[in-house]
Amino acid sequence: MPHPEISTIYEQYLTISGIAREQFAGEAGGKILVCASACCVAAVVAANVAGAASLWVDADAEALRAALRAGFCDFVVSTLDESLRILKNEVRQKRPVSVGLSADPQLALREMVERGFQPDLLIASAAGSEQETRILIQRGALVVPERSEQERDSSLLCWNVDAEAAQSLPRIAQVAAEALDPERPDTAARRRWLLAAPRYLGRSFARQGCVRMDRNESAAFVTRVRADNPAVSLTCDDAGI
Repeated sequence: MPHPEISTIYEQYLTISGIAREQFAGEAGGKILVCASACCVAAVVAANVAGAASLWVDADAEALRAALRAGFCDFVVSTLDESLRILKNEVRQKRPVSVGLSADPQLALREMVERGFQPDLLIASAAGSEQETRILIQRGALVVPERSEQERDSSLLCWNVDAEAAQSLPRIAQVAAEALDPERPDTAARRRWLLAAPRYLGRSFARQGCVRMDRNESAAFVTRVRADNPAVSLTCDDAGI
């Protein structure tokens, strides 16, 4: 199973967090995202970091099991009933959880519609599922763009730690969180990502981190990180920072 870049997961997280801020009073806990597209890793991980529960529908059972082994998915089941039992308990307590459902996406979406199961967020590009997707949207599901527009006044900074990642990454994340401007409307979401994401990113990203910053934030962050952790590899999508 191909893994997405950490930056892809992060940008998807910003999109979901933005929707939560605008539509759910800033709270993604207790909400459910359904993803029935070709590859859902970025969406389900991003949703869980944001605090939402997620249901990933895929006909490829091995892809789901690979995601489970990699730490991207909490459960893999074979029926919608099993999925709903897990989701019901976690959603009631507003706890994030990711469930992989091994089933044909079109048939699974049809069953959701027939049974009245209603997600809050939806990513559905399964072939032939247009009618079911339209019904879920009419009933209130919000479509999550698979690609979001990047903020023009910020750049994406990424870092990689070669050694002692378990100790170094939390310190770097804390430095990044402290560098963020508290006046920006997305700062709470960015801080949540920095401090909560490692719990959901799985082993594949155990040495990596990233966050979007403006120039003032990134200058403060880079100065402190390079002074405290000179061996850390930093990259930025804006060469001017």
